[in-house]
Amino acid sequence: LTMFSCCVGSVTGREGLRKDLARVGWHRPGDPSARPLYSQTMAFTLSLAIPCVLGIALAGVGLGLQAQKRSAPWGGVIVTAIGTAFWIVQTLFAATAMHSIIWSIVFAWLAFIFAGLAVLAVGALRQMLRHPPPPGLENLPPDYQVPYSHLHQEPPELRDLAQRRRQLQNQQNELDQLEQKLRNRQNHDKS
Repeated sequence: LTMFSCCVGSVTGREGLRKDLARVGWHRPGDPSARPLYSQTMAFTLSLAIPCVLGIALAGVGLGLQAQKRSAPWGGVIVTAIGTAFWIVQTLFAATAMHSIIWSIVFAWLAFIFAGLAVLAVGALRQMLRHPPPPGLENLPPDYQVPYSHLHQEPPELRDLAQRRRQLQNQQNELDQLEQKLRNRQNHDKS
């Protein structure tokens, strides 16, 4: 969704942007009111960019977990912790600086999702630490033959070739039998 929003946002152009949103945000003491430390425009920009990175990172961690990589659960804990912290900060910003109930709910929901993913990542880490995969799990033995499918070891071309050889052998046997019959008949006619 965030990648789609980024793409659509770049197509629509800058005509519809409100200039006053850059003034809304968190200010440090002594900051000019026109330049907050963390503005609403920055918050929305980060809310579109960071989830793209987090989503790709979670996909990579998930593939690592499927492949039983020992570092994958650590990556999962780190990515989900960063995501949870990011969405909590965005929720606080939406509630305190933007005063938006809708964005506070959306960001809190995303923080809740990442917190749930963090719980799952910690569980995966505990499981991996308790029962680590054997080293060299991804290495196949030297005599391993990759099957063509779950039904056959060889590709269809080789199976077709073997079947064709059997057919030709059967035809050759039939021809040999016919030839033998003809010789027998010729020998019988001569005698």
